[in-house]
Amino acid sequence: MTTLGLDERLERVLAYLFFWVSGILLFWFEKNRNVRWHAAQSMITFGALSLLMFGVNMLQAMLSWIPLLHILTDFGLGLLLRILWWTWIILWGWLMVMAWSKPDYRLPFISRWVQYIV
Repeated sequence: MTTLGLDERLERVLAYLFFWVSGILLFWFEKNRNVRWHAAQSMITFGALSLLMFGVNMLQAMLSWIPLLHILTDFGLGLLLRILWWTWIILWGWLMVMAWSKPDYRLPFISRWVQYIV
């Protein structure tokens, strides 16, 4: 059992359910170390992807006002947005499955940052 009274396995999955928002909520209210780890991993992973997608959208919007640059960069930035979107979806599903099946699953690059938070 955990601080919130739910099964630990379920809370690990809930850390990813609403992306970085559920990660923040569980990180604040939960004391279980495994759940906090997954919540922090969710915050960092989906927070970074959110910021990247926001930045690319803003860059694409700013460049749309410049006719020649818009023509040159629209395809590339659109492709980058689609890659980030599919990365988001695949990571979301993968992390929920891994949180359910393996309590100690760590993303390779992100886990270095998470260890400083938890």
